[in-house]
Amino acid sequence: MVTRVSGINSGMDIDKMVSDLMKAERMPQDKLKQKKTTLTWTSDLYREINSKLASFKTVVDNMRLSGDWKANTGSSSNESAVTISADSTASTINHKITVTKLAAGASVSSAGGISTNTLVSTGTPITDIQAGENDQFNISLGGVSKKITLTPGSSYTDTSLAAEIQNQVNNAFGANKIQVSVNAGSLEFKALGTAGNEPQIILSDVANNSGLADLGFVSGQSNKINPKMTLGDLGYQFSTPIIPGNFLINGISINYDDSDTLTSLMNKVNNSAAGVNMSYDEVSDKIVFTTKGVGTTAQIDLQDGTSGNILTALNMTQPASEPAATPPSIVHVTGTDADVTIDGVQSYRSSNTFTTGGVTYNLKQTTTSPVTVSVSQDTDSMVTKIKDFVTKFNDTLDLLNKRVKEVKYRSFTPLTDDQKKAMQAADITLWEDKAKSGLLHNDDVLKSTINDLRGLAVATIPGATSTYNAFYKIGIGTTAYNPGSADNGKLVLDEAALRKALSEDPSSVIAVFSNQPDGVAQKMFDKVTKSIKTITQKAGAADTTVDDVTSDLGDQIHKLNVNITDFDGKLAKKEDYYYSMFAKMDSAVGTSNSQLNWLSKQFQ
Repeated sequence: MVTRVSGINSGMDIDKMVSDLMKAERMPQDKLKQKKTTLTWTSDLYREINSKLASFKTVVDNMRLSGDWKANTGSSSNESAVTISADSTASTINHKITVTKLAAGASVSSAGGISTNTLVSTGTPITDIQAGENDQFNISLGGVSKKITLTPGSSYTDTSLAAEIQNQVNNAFGANKIQVSVNAGSLEFKALGTAGNEPQIILSDVANNSGLADLGFVSGQSNKINPKMTLGDLGYQFSTPIIPGNFLINGISINYDDSDTLTSLMNKVNNSAAGVNMSYDEVSDKIVFTTKGVGTTAQIDLQDGTSGNILTALNMTQPASEPAATPPSIVHVTGTDADVTIDGVQSYRSSNTFTTGGVTYNLKQTTTSPVTVSVSQDTDSMVTKIKDFVTKFNDTLDLLNKRVKEVKYRSFTPLTDDQKKAMQAADITLWEDKAKSGLLHNDDVLKSTINDLRGLAVATIPGATSTYNAFYKIGIGTTAYNPGSADNGKLVLDEAALRKALSEDPSSVIAVFSNQPDGVAQKMFDKVTKSIKTITQKAGAADTTVDDVTSDLGDQIHKLNVNITDFDGKLAKKEDYYYSMFAKMDSAVGTSNSQLNWLSKQFQ
């Protein structure tokens, strides 16, 4: 490492002198970097072209075969009963369908209510009622909540206290809604109503008042099953107390214990592989099992497990309307298939949505007479496809024309690092825009692609009828020639003329694009594929680095990178040389100064 001095003896600004000398030394390297920048910009522009061509290639690839055009649509004479959709394989004809029966799933519910429908207090209630201390509690009846306030008193008996509660409950909800009584020293609340459909009662605390607890109840206690309370705490509420264990549903074992809630038990079933949903209807106080699917393959099979009695506690029995279940099954019910007749042929379907002959039927309700469904060619989708083609063609041609016709500003070369330091960011951008302009001016590959695409757009296609065998005959024209215009050769779509051609002779319109091997889409596909390959050889693929040696420009950039790196080493040595030279000069000046000082002292 060369010692770098800064003119201690000579007083010269050596750093500045070396810096100026190095600017001259870097000029050859700056030329290399400028050339690399130009090649990199050129590569990026080629890749931009390739990206646009690839997008257009995707469009024509989806148009070049006749099978790409088989778009059908379906309609129904009674869409409230049957709707259809049709794929490309469906024949464009009418069908008649009668729906005698829809496919349905299986469902089974408890034979009766599973809870006692009675709220019972624990132990003997406190009969000394004090205002503001233990005289209030809340009752919710069928979702309507009321605050109950008892008349204070210290001489209540169990019976008179029940009468006071009954009176206040009647005042809140009306008579014959809730029955309050005493049974074996415990208070009881019972909802009144149609048997099996009694409303739910839920008791809850009033803040800072112990009325509910002093009566022997806990907050949240209900006459029906509370799905959020544990099975252990709810044991008294079931008509048949629950014993922990397991049960089988469609062969899947579901385990439960006292720590489970009814909600967690239902979640275990619903999230299992049994294919069944389990729910609780608080109004009817019944458990309901429903299949997730429909058809005869959808079933509910309930069996007791190795221990426990949950199915008994949930009052699950085989419905009387179903054939008897075969032990060990306690309940076994299945869904039903749809019964349909299509074009006179009856069949049974395991789903209300099914596909036959390329037509997908969606059954919604039964019918008393045949429904006519029609499959026709989807003109709208074909128009959309051609519109997209025209748009992508024009976008591609626009970019190609722009790059080929850009003016090249030869006096604007890439900026060096030192030049950029002396300029504002906006000025740098403006300069580089000029420097990039025209890098693909009159490029042979681009011009060839433009000419070929334009030629194909006006070509006559063999195999199509003479009435509709060219773009201009099916409503796709080109812009009028205008010297210097970037719009030359672009396509112009007359949608009305296109729709007329499609309605009169859709096969010929399709043939213009897809006839093999002369269809426009096929020819454009081949041309674009060739251009992409040529440009990729020049500038590399989109997923490769700019200096990838497999492309022409990439190889040149790679070699420039090597030369630039080598030059860095040479510049470092040259800089060390200059500092070494100036260090020796400064040392000599220092020695000379010392000698002069000694001589001057001798004559004093």
